[in-house]
Amino acid sequence: MLTTYKTKLTEKKLLVNNVYIFYFDLVEPQELDFIAGQYLMLKVPKDTGFVSRLYSVASSPKARSKLELVVEIIPNGLGSTYLDNLSIGQEVQFTGPGGVFIVNNLLRKKIFLVTGTGIAPVRSMLLDGMDNYELFWGLKTFEGIYLYDEIKVFNPKICLSREKTLDVVPEADRKYFDLGHVDTCFEKRFGSMGEDELNQIEFYLCGGRSVVESLRVGLLAKNVAKENIHFEKF
Repeated sequence: MLTTYKTKLTEKKLLVNNVYIFYFDLVEPQELDFIAGQYLMLKVPKDTGFVSRLYSVASSPKARSKLELVVEIIPNGLGSTYLDNLSIGQEVQFTGPGGVFIVNNLLRKKIFLVTGTGIAPVRSMLLDGMDNYELFWGLKTFEGIYLYDEIKVFNPKICLSREKTLDVVPEADRKYFDLGHVDTCFEKRFGSMGEDELNQIEFYLCGGRSVVESLRVGLLAKNVAKENIHFEKF
């Protein structure tokens, strides 16, 4: 059964362009119990009632009294507009948690293929602590990176689809970057891997609907078993 959570907005920080991180304190109940990768449903006032919008929790499950969301503000989006107009100290309600985009087998190698704010649930997973994984995160440009100092601790490969060279990246950090889309970067690293090896890996895909579907189809074409592909798309 889903729980209704009363929270209070404590901080709203612009990360880059129209991507923000929102910080909430739990008010009632005072702790949030969820599994890394799950989402909450934001209750957005509309007319005489509420509508729900789903947002992945970006914070660690260990930080039970607090909640963080990484959100791209979409012009005229119902949830986006509501979040964008919130005032510090304002009470906000969520229901949940929900979703099955969670790590199934901690012992198996995991590959994360994510784009944009699809990093949010994966951030929660990584902050929760795990070994034996590789993270590919797709962004358009170096200037569009956010949460960089935090994410590079996880030894990512940040895939820049609109940069021509890595000259824009400080030389000391270039080991964390590659050029191209997420699938291209993945192919450079794992393209020669055989079917049996690929099926020893669990894949976690998160991002825009069309990108995630393309990545999923690409993995299936390599005969990766459906049960080894986990995805969340928006």
